Amino acid sequence: MDISEFSRLNDKSNYNRHPWETSRKNVLHTFLKQSKIKFPIDRIVDIGSGDAYVIHTLVEKNLAKEYYAIDTAYTAEVIAQLKTNNNNSKVVYFQNLEEYLVTVKEKVPTLYLCMDVLEHLEDEKIILNDLQSKENNYFFFAVPAFQSVFSSHDVLLGHYRRYTLNQLENVLDKNEFTIIEKGYYFTSLLLFRKLDKFLKKDKDESIDNWEAGKVKTVAINTMLTIDFKISLLFKKLGITIPGLSCYCLCKK
Repeated sequence: MDISEFSRLNDKSNYNRHPWETSRKNVLHTFLKQSKIKFPIDRIVDIGSGDAYVIHTLVEKNLAKEYYAIDTAYTAEVIAQLKTNNNNSKVVYFQNLEEYLVTVKEKVPTLYLCMDVLEHLEDEKIILNDLQSKENNYFFFAVPAFQSVFSSHDVLLGHYRRYTLNQLENVLDKNEFTIIEKGYYFTSLLLFRKLDKFLKKDKDESIDNWEAGKVKTVAINTMLTIDFKISLLFKKLGITIPGLSCYCLCKK
């Protein structure tokens, strides 16, 4: 998630979560449920965990014995607020991956989440170089897709690039990740983004300032749920449909 989210931490009860956040969470839950990962796994580490929304949905499902959240925006003040917001849950917070690796030395089967993070890095190796240990770990990577729809909205969010699925695969393959599942999701959002690009209509909203009403929020969530189910159906038929995001579930 994007660092822009942190502006809302002190006002948790009064903000509306963006439909993209909740839908992306549902996508992750579905892929993990369909995977061959044996849950509960010993450890889940969420890299770029933002306001810790996603990892706490995994805590609620009891998918691991230990949970760690990592984000460069985590100051002592932010961590204290996150603990308060989440009732002092079992999630442990770190400011960077190096700090986590130095502190948590015991090697156990781990699921690393790296969702919408690589595009924020000028060089992906900043993170991928630190994920070199081969301890029967799993990795879920997700990134925004298609440079052709890169816009000022990406600049607003701090993105350096967007990827095709092949480009993401190549990056991961060069870093010795074994890809066991891959694809795109949110086809409808890709179509809307292409239309915005054609009309030269740039968005100035980030996910921390969603102010649409309940009806619109529910409508978008419903649309994205249907969108995702359709893409899963086509995937079972061996047909890959492009979407606004692409992902790879890997093992190392």
